[in-house]
Amino acid sequence: MNLQNPIEDMETFLAYAITLEEEAADRYDELADTLETHNNPDVAKAFRTLASFGRKHCDEIIALAADRSLPNIAPWDFGWEDLEAPETAGLDAVHYLMNTAHALDIAMSNEMRAHDFYQRISQQTSNPEVRALAAECALEEKEHLEQLKTWAERCPDSAEDWRFDPDPAHMPE
Repeated sequence: MNLQNPIEDMETFLAYAITLEEEAADRYDELADTLETHNNPDVAKAFRTLASFGRKHCDEIIALAADRSLPNIAPWDFGWEDLEAPETAGLDAVHYLMNTAHALDIAMSNEMRAHDFYQRISQQTSNPEVRALAAECALEEKEHLEQLKTWAERCPDSAEDWRFDPDPAHMPE
C-alpha cells in the first residue's frame, strides 16, 4: 500500500475494500480463462474457486456499505503501490504449465499483501470505526491465508523443471 494519507472516513475505506476484492476476483477469473485456454483445467478450477472466495468477501463488504454513499474514485486515484490492488496477481505470475500448488502460492502472496494493506490502514487511521473494520478485514485475510496454506499442503510439489515445454509455441523471428 502506498497511500500518502491515512484513510479517515468509512466511505472511502469501503470504496477501497470493495475495489480491492472486486479486482482480485476479476483477475482470478482472467487467470482461470487463460489456464482453460491452455488446457490446464485443474489450475483453472483453483483460480475459479479463489474468485468465488473474493466475490463472497466483496459481497460482505458491499452489504456493510448498503446504507452509505461511497465516493466514486477514479482507477488512477487509488493509492495502490504498483497500479494493481494489493490482492491482485500480476498476469506475469502465471505460466500455462503451472500446477495448483503454483496457483496457491500466487494466492497466498495476494492474501498477505491484502492483510498488510488492511493492517496498515487499521494502524494509521484515527477513525475508530475504520480502525475496527480494517483490523477485522486484516484478520479475515489472515484466515484466508491459513486456509490456502492448508489447501497447499494437500497439493503435490512440482518438479523444478515444470516450465520445460517439449513443444513450445513457434515464435517467428
